Amino acid sequence: MASRVVKALMPTLAAGCPETVKRSHGFTLLEILVVMAVVVVMLGVAVINLDDSGERATLNEAEHLSIMLEAARDDATYSGKQLAFSTDGSGYQFWIGDDKQGKWRSLTDSSHLASGKLTHDVKIIAQYVNGKDQHLGERLVFAADGVSEPFVLQLQGGKARAQITSDVLGRIDVARIANNDETR
Repeated sequence: MASRVVKALMPTLAAGCPETVKRSHGFTLLEILVVMAVVVVMLGVAVINLDDSGERATLNEAEHLSIMLEAARDDATYSGKQLAFSTDGSGYQFWIGDDKQGKWRSLTDSSHLASGKLTHDVKIIAQYVNGKDQHLGERLVFAADGVSEPFVLQLQGGKARAQITSDVLGRIDVARIANNDETR
């Protein structure tokens, strides 16, 4: 009898005890904090992976194309033959000057200067040579002596724009072009 009185006066949480403490409804502060931390991490990953209006893809395409243009410039200098680049806006091709016939031949046997397409909906929208607008499709020529006409290629992907510039010595650079919204 005395043990029953002691049990009645001292509630415990031990398993098998007939009397248990009832938990109130709702969430603890710790549970809320854990959920908030998970949501913050998921939002951070989502923001990093969101498309940046095509800026990253446009700059990547411009960098890739500039590397190919540098390779064409270098090949022209080392081989002693003129090479050229042309584009229709969505694709590009490299050419080699045929001294015997005075014509251009498509460069098909080069693994590193193969024709290709721009990816991620990036397009070449403008081409300038010596500061003058030049129609897409006209060739940018890399002279065998290493001195070439300066040019600018402008690329656009989504709202993002970039440009590839080359000076008379053949130095090629890539730069992001600010949107009109950013300059205001």
